[in-house]
Amino acid sequence: MVNKVVLVGNLGRDPELFHTQSGQPVARLSVATTAVWTKDGERQRRTEWHRVVVWGAAAERITAQLQKGALVYVEGRLRTRSFTTADNTEQMRTEIHSQRLMPLRVRTVREPAFAGPAAGGVGDEVPF
Repeated sequence: MVNKVVLVGNLGRDPELFHTQSGQPVARLSVATTAVWTKDGERQRRTEWHRVVVWGAAAERITAQLQKGALVYVEGRLRTRSFTTADNTEQMRTEIHSQRLMPLRVRTVREPAFAGPAAGGVGDEVPF
């Protein structure tokens, strides 16, 4: 059987870092993916929000590195859990437990990049 999710989306808010009772770090992320299409000549958009959970050292790392708006690649598996709220209501929540999470950097193009060798080699910067 296969339980695998792959997302590329933007963080809707800064990652939140928590620790379990045993001290293990856990980060919660809110990732938005947006589908865009045209219907009757008008551009349509639909944004889906995904709850992503990251465990261990990776949780601490991404909390320090990422912030709202960051573009991320997420691989993980779906997991549904139930819990009771403060007002004694039973709730269920489906989350993506991350097995791999990478920030994606979008390279910004600057004018000298198009000037070629005459510009003194400017524009071939590595974005990392």
